Amino acid sequence: MKSGEESTLKSVLKPSTKKSIYVSGAWWMLLLVCLVLAFTAFAPLLPVDWWWVRIGDFPRVQLLVSYMIVLLGMIPFRRRVTAKVMASVLLISIGIQLFWIFPYLPIAPYEVEWSQSQDKQWRLRILTANVLQENNNASALLNLIKQEDPDVVVLCEVNDRWIADLAPLEEWFAFHLTYPLDNTYGIALYTKLEVHTAEVRGVIKKEIPSIDARLSIPSGQEVRLFAIHPNPPRPGEDTTKRDGELVLVGREVQNDQSTIVLGDLNDVGWSRTTNLFQEVSGLLDPRKGRGLFPTYNAKSLIWRYPLDYLFHSEDFRVVKLRTLPNIGSDHFPLLVELSYEPSAVATQEAPDLDAGDREDADDAVEAAKKTNKAQ
Repeated sequence: MKSGEESTLKSVLKPSTKKSIYVSGAWWMLLLVCLVLAFTAFAPLLPVDWWWVRIGDFPRVQLLVSYMIVLLGMIPFRRRVTAKVMASVLLISIGIQLFWIFPYLPIAPYEVEWSQSQDKQWRLRILTANVLQENNNASALLNLIKQEDPDVVVLCEVNDRWIADLAPLEEWFAFHLTYPLDNTYGIALYTKLEVHTAEVRGVIKKEIPSIDARLSIPSGQEVRLFAIHPNPPRPGEDTTKRDGELVLVGREVQNDQSTIVLGDLNDVGWSRTTNLFQEVSGLLDPRKGRGLFPTYNAKSLIWRYPLDYLFHSEDFRVVKLRTLPNIGSDHFPLLVELSYEPSAVATQEAPDLDAGDREDADDAVEAAKKTNKAQ
């Protein structure tokens, strides 16, 4: 072939060949992304506590957005059979994520009604925050507490330095119970209310303490408050102990009236474990129907999840619920104001615990105990 003919042939074939390579590469890349995203939707359906599966419970909102973006990216390849199959898988994945997060969207029904009572003698205002042990900005937290004027403050990740820096709280609040630790599981309770009993407990192990207290609101009504901060799922550590602790706490408070469980749960409200906790405990989630209220990660604009929670018994209605400004931690503080209203029991109902859920709860507790003994 003559050089002129070769040059002409190259000029004809080269652009189309390049385009074909780019299109093929884009397609295979998109296909790979689809498969990975499909895994993130279906894997968390497995009833296992492996960390690399359970971690998929957290970014459901972010994954939902990712599915939609990739689904739009499938449009140029819509004539391909494989593209149609993957689009169907993505649509199912979108349905799965919506199923879990829908109860927390503002368009969903409230699980807890708004209070209509103006009688402040029956109210309880609580501020809870994970301070981040390495955070040195105690003044931001002190200023926030002074501004919000809560009746109860619950803090996670406090060590000796934090307790010393928060010394003014001991003057502002009539009672305090602190248990500082350097393992990021220190916990503290400060309150203006009358305290009947208060103790630090290790539900699963003493290195991960909780606070169990009985308080009286201004009207004289006694309230049980249980503050917890279980293990998070992370590489090399499954959710076994976290799941077991949540179930054990749920069992302990299930027969109590006027009960509140709160803290950094290291879990999202839409996870199977937190749903199981609600079923076992009979407590309500005031977030449902009001929004996600993500509290972690305060240092990221995208990867944020609701990890700090407050659950309460059916005899409370909610007055206020909001996240508060950043205090230098990786968590936003959470403020919840409740009103004790016994009439709410007739119109608010916690999820039911059926036989299958009871068996799941037994398995979670047994697995946690075995794991704790093995360590």
